Amino acid sequence: MKEKTDFKISKQNIGNSGEYYLASYLSANNFIVTITLGRAETYDIIAVNPRGKTFKISVKCRFPKANRFALNEKCENIWENNLFYAFVRLNEFKETPDFWIVPSRVVAKCLKTSYKNWKKTPNKENKKHNDTDMRNFCVYSERYYPKNWELKVKKYYKNIKQLK
Repeated sequence: MKEKTDFKISKQNIGNSGEYYLASYLSANNFIVTITLGRAETYDIIAVNPRGKTFKISVKCRFPKANRFALNEKCENIWENNLFYAFVRLNEFKETPDFWIVPSRVVAKCLKTSYKNWKKTPNKENKKHNDTDMRNFCVYSERYYPKNWELKVKKYYKNIKQLK
C-alpha cells in the first residue's frame, strides 16, 4: 500500500534536486562540475568540459511532469556565449527526469517573443493582460512560440554535446 505524504516539498529542495541531478549527469559524462549553492546570481553550476572549456548553467526545475518553467523578465536581457539554461523536469522521481540545455541567447529571444505575443492575446475575460515581470518558457508548447520552436528545443534535449 502506497503511503500518502502530508507535507509539501519545499521549492528550495526541488531546485537543489534539479541542480544535483544535472551535476551528477554531467560528472558521469566527464565534466568537472561545481554547484554554486546560491552564491552566484545568474547561474547555479559551473562546468568544465573534457576539453577544458568553462560553462555557466542556470538550472530551472519542476517537480511534477510539467512543460512550463517560470523565469523573471531580467532573463530576457541575460545572455552570454558561455551561459546556458538547464530546464529540469524531475517527474516526481516516478520516472527518469528530463532536461533540456538551451543557450541563454535562445532563451532570452524566446522570452521576449513569447511575452510580446502573450500581451497581444486577450485574457480569460477577453481583456488585455496586465503587465508582469514573470515569463514562461515552455519546452513543448507552440502556443506563444514560433512554429519551429519545438524542433529548436528538441535539438538541446539531453544534449550535452552543445557543451562539449
